Amino acid sequence: MNQAVFELYSDQIRKCPLFHGMKDKDIFPVLSSEGARVTEFQSGMLLDSNVLYVVLQGCIVIEKQASDGRYVTMGRAVPPAAVNAAAVFLQEEPLSRMLTQERSTLLRVDAESLRKAIHSNGVFAMNMTEFLAGRIRFLNRKITSLAGYSASSRLHMYLEENNVNGQVVIPMSMTDFAEFLGVGRASLYRTLDQMQSEGKIERSGRTIRIL
Repeated sequence: MNQAVFELYSDQIRKCPLFHGMKDKDIFPVLSSEGARVTEFQSGMLLDSNVLYVVLQGCIVIEKQASDGRYVTMGRAVPPAAVNAAAVFLQEEPLSRMLTQERSTLLRVDAESLRKAIHSNGVFAMNMTEFLAGRIRFLNRKITSLAGYSASSRLHMYLEENNVNGQVVIPMSMTDFAEFLGVGRASLYRTLDQMQSEGKIERSGRTIRIL
């Protein structure tokens, strides 16, 4: 990334957790390699699995393929989120796929550029460590939630993970959604009705607004 491009997007880049507490003069050397660049993507484009992305504008959807071949939405990333921070270093086949949900502006950084940044900048290295620790904590909470028998805990975790501006759109039928969560369809509806009666959500079809 050259200086002119960096200056154009520096305000958005600075908001990403990976660059927390860093000034522009410290961030630019991290992103000055050829492996770091800002790219415009049209909606529905499949993203590389060996690249870290920072969402500057738009939205990335993370999907996982179910046993029947369908792709199920696991999460959405909006500015200033960083996506694929750990998987960028893995050699195995990706466990999920990433697509742009709308026209998006993304900062893409390859593994070699990240390695150089971690070695050369202590603040960036600490930010990266804290970011990955946060992802581990989040995944542990998710495993704990899904390992239990409570439809409520599983639904709460899904809503928390997929909340975009206070709203979650279920990307499948409610029958398939109940199966995805590993709960009964009746239990799912009871939980939704209870959350709505308690004033926690408003539901219209497959769209849930979090109150």
